[in-house]
Amino acid sequence: MPSRRRQKGFTLIELLVVIAIIAMLIALLLPAVQKAREAARRSQCQNNLKQIGLALHNYHDVHKVLPPGQINNINFNFLTDSVGRYALPAEARTFQLRGQNTLGLQGTSWMLHILPGLDQAPLYNSYVFGDNVRSNGDIGVQAADQSIIYPPRTDLPFFYCPSRRQQMQAGGTFANCDRIDSANPTAGIVWSRGGNDYAGCSGSGITFHDNVNDVTDRQTYALLPAQLALTVVSGVTAGTGVAFSTSPYTQFSQNIGIFGVNSSTNFSSISDGSSNVIMVSERRVFTNVAPANLRSSDGWVWGGPATLFSNRYAPHTGQSYDEADSPHDQMVLVLLADGSVKTISVNIDLRTWQNLGNMSSGVPVNVPN
Repeated sequence: MPSRRRQKGFTLIELLVVIAIIAMLIALLLPAVQKAREAARRSQCQNNLKQIGLALHNYHDVHKVLPPGQINNINFNFLTDSVGRYALPAEARTFQLRGQNTLGLQGTSWMLHILPGLDQAPLYNSYVFGDNVRSNGDIGVQAADQSIIYPPRTDLPFFYCPSRRQQMQAGGTFANCDRIDSANPTAGIVWSRGGNDYAGCSGSGITFHDNVNDVTDRQTYALLPAQLALTVVSGVTAGTGVAFSTSPYTQFSQNIGIFGVNSSTNFSSISDGSSNVIMVSERRVFTNVAPANLRSSDGWVWGGPATLFSNRYAPHTGQSYDEADSPHDQMVLVLLADGSVKTISVNIDLRTWQNLGNMSSGVPVNVPN
């Protein structure tokens, strides 16, 4: 009788053990891989802010001032609420045929004006400055190669934090953000590109007029001196006898930041020191459709709540669309006026955070390491 040879191979138990070991190794290695990927994305985010900082400094070198936080036609396009003037929300949104901008509508942000410093001179030159944001995005302009360029609807990677997104995702995660085309959309034209994850610092007070019943009625305050004066409260500090004046609005001298409506800040006016004042930060981008204070705006060309933020709340509180925030765990990256990028804990003391947003409050502040 021929002898039976034993077949070599894995038993079922051995195979299950091997599979279990591989699964354990994957479970152990996956967090490390994810951590390494996040570190790379965070490094890219820091680099984005550094590039934005260089572009802002280059702009200042040429023009002797930083770009305006947003451009609004001061002669026509302002509304008034119970506090005072705010920029007309329709200024950027109103569609007009080319050459029909008789009211001088604009509504652009500071981001548009630094494009040449970000190696985007052709895109900058394709923007028709005689028209407002909506017309540039809906009509566009024909390039030399016969293609049509729509600057406001162009995704620019350095305006996105890679840990959050690398495109607008207007039809996905961030579909609920308010965009230029949210009010009175043009048939067949969808603004699905051109978002942003960074914003310029407006200061530590209330920056925007808010309508809790209509998110499209939201824009930046541009209070007249007399209107601002009515918001100021004066008194004497108990126990010390020191006189004080305060206001909750960003235009107040002790709350004011680098960017605002038709602002023209130069570095010499940052009296609190360029290494102690935030110029740009990662911003909150809510995915909520309601309530109004939890619905973000989106669009890098759009001047106002899409491209400005306030330091009135600490980062990552979830209280308002106008706060700083970050997809990086327990931190937010900020660009200081001297061009350096710092990591700030979301647990920062609120008063310290507010002082970092003020450019001329006269209060000493140390940037946390």
